[in-house]
Amino acid sequence: MFCLKDEDERAWEELPPLPEIGFGLAASDPGMIYVYTGMYMGPLDLEVEVLGNRPVTVDDGWEDIEEVSFESFSDSVTVLTDSETPIAGFPPTVLSAGAGTYRVRVHSFGRDLKWDLVAEVPVEQYKIQIWPARLAGPVVVQHRSVHAVMGR
Repeated sequence: MFCLKDEDERAWEELPPLPEIGFGLAASDPGMIYVYTGMYMGPLDLEVEVLGNRPVTVDDGWEDIEEVSFESFSDSVTVLTDSETPIAGFPPTVLSAGAGTYRVRVHSFGRDLKWDLVAEVPVEQYKIQIWPARLAGPVVVQHRSVHAVMGR
């Protein structure tokens, strides 16, 4: 797992939630976005894209895509490992509308390749798109991997 944590200290301080039933890629709490990887541990490729509006199209070249809502208390988030360590060389991400509510689309590829194993080189890829939006329930855009749903 890795997460994007709001810079404000009101963000998560307890155990992260699991994705809702029928989901397996993303979950959120106020101030936090959680992304569940397939591998137990190891490096991955990540792109975070901040947008002003909802993307017009869905990049369906990914295996799994889920959307969750996110409430930010500040104007930026930091990418952290599961142990809450900031990822070296990955600067804080400035949100397009400052503090407020956002929609987050999480894309993944390769989660089945090293399922629950340690990867030595990046085998999983992720793209996260964030844009201002009202709070709404989670949505599965597509599931194509074997382990798309938590608990399978």
